[in-house]
Amino acid sequence: MTRFSALFLALPLLGASTMGQADTTLRFCAAGSPKTFDPAMTDSGIDHVTHLPIFGTLVEVKRGSDQLVPGLASSWSVSADGLAYTFELRRGVRWQSVEGFKPTREFNADDVLFTFGRLLDRGEGLGGAFAKAVPGVSPYVVSLGWEKLIRKVEKLGDHQVRVTLAERDASFLSALTFVFAAIESAELGEQLLKAGTPQRIAQMPVGTGPFQLKSFRPDAVIRYTRHPGWWRDKEVPRADQLVYAITPDANVRAQRLRRDECDIAAPVGPAELAELKKDPAIKLATAPGLNIGLLAYNTRRPALAKVEVRQALDMAIDKAAILRTVYGGAGVVASSPIPAANWAHDATLRPTPYDPARAKALLQKAGVLPLDLTLWAMPVVRNYNPNGQLMAQMIQADWAKVGVSARIVTYEWGEYLRRIDAGEHDAALSGWNGDPEPANTAGQLACGAASGSFWCNPAYDKLLAQARQALKQDDRKALYVKAQRLAMQEMPWSPIAYGQLAVPTRASVKGFVVELDGSTYFDGVLPR
Repeated sequence: MTRFSALFLALPLLGASTMGQADTTLRFCAAGSPKTFDPAMTDSGIDHVTHLPIFGTLVEVKRGSDQLVPGLASSWSVSADGLAYTFELRRGVRWQSVEGFKPTREFNADDVLFTFGRLLDRGEGLGGAFAKAVPGVSPYVVSLGWEKLIRKVEKLGDHQVRVTLAERDASFLSALTFVFAAIESAELGEQLLKAGTPQRIAQMPVGTGPFQLKSFRPDAVIRYTRHPGWWRDKEVPRADQLVYAITPDANVRAQRLRRDECDIAAPVGPAELAELKKDPAIKLATAPGLNIGLLAYNTRRPALAKVEVRQALDMAIDKAAILRTVYGGAGVVASSPIPAANWAHDATLRPTPYDPARAKALLQKAGVLPLDLTLWAMPVVRNYNPNGQLMAQMIQADWAKVGVSARIVTYEWGEYLRRIDAGEHDAALSGWNGDPEPANTAGQLACGAASGSFWCNPAYDKLLAQARQALKQDDRKALYVKAQRLAMQEMPWSPIAYGQLAVPTRASVKGFVVELDGSTYFDGVLPR
């Protein structure tokens, strides 16, 4: 039996019969199955979509905007030198329960110290001990430089924490909104450590968010239930039950949405969107995306270590044709690693002209022809890449015209990411859903970041560091402009396109908002 036929057999569990119950049930057709429920140790969008209902962060982004607002921190203050951030923690915040764990206390400063201790792998305290018991480095900690940036995290009281930085960093507060920085339960961590099973934190998510995990069948379904102790319970409406139907195929997601088997679907391709637009029972929530679809070159490969080879491969790609065919025109051709919708984007940069004749001449001059490469195709649909297989096929055909033979490779999404991180690819399609702070997107090209390129340029890192320290936005933008131009000269990535955000929902759904960074939230959302 195929995966998809098995999913169809499960449809009655998620269909209209659910709506006949007294409780309201919100049904989401998700694009993939999470590889972990531990937000600290993954940069997978599939994983993060499953984490957002469960966890809370110190700082949040106001829905549908780029405005920072209080979360688990009710307020914060910054010292005059910009180095010390003091957070007043929200009181009365209750933790969730999962099978095998029931909290005995509310959220407090110990949980913040535990979370940062895990992320930073410092020797002191419970968090450091837990990090050593479950080794791993958060990709975000690396790309943001937090190991060096964060000098210390102190508990000033049960509901007050101070974070001291080694240098000013204008991106710090924005980074706290990312789900990797979600606050986790120190009490759960201590219990698991004492039991000798700390690795179970990846299957036992305990947060402070609007929903708590009820059950999970890999590649099939995730069930959440309303967290009765959520601190916003009285002000924000939400469904009683939240169900994720794991539906990797975009066409199947569209079909299930039209059959009223889900209320909201993860992004689908242009062809599916065109059909959904014709259905009066469906509506589209849209917004310009802070995202980038890209092709990462593994610079550890001898041929791809040559900048002129990367430049040639880039100019051999007909990106305008890809935009028309793969994106259905729902986006713009990319010209920089920073999305066009971001305030720091360099609008003077233009996409690399499509020039196969010049590309072939550069490859011949570099002495690499004939060149055989593996070209990795994303197996999932994203706003930044609606059809990885089709895009790979188009790039394969473009490269063949200049003497480059590309063998297309793909894996299940979690395995795909793992193998890219291990450097098994030559060139790999990927992408990034960014946020209003450009350092977080641009930081994916920093030395040691999980960008798929393994590119390391100290001059680039220095520009990002200077931008993070600049207090005035105009000064920061000037530095980001220099960084973008350097990246486009060196071409560790071929920027392909910035995709428009479009999330299809049933017309009856109320309260759903498309987030600029591509995040998907279900608090405040009702099926009808």
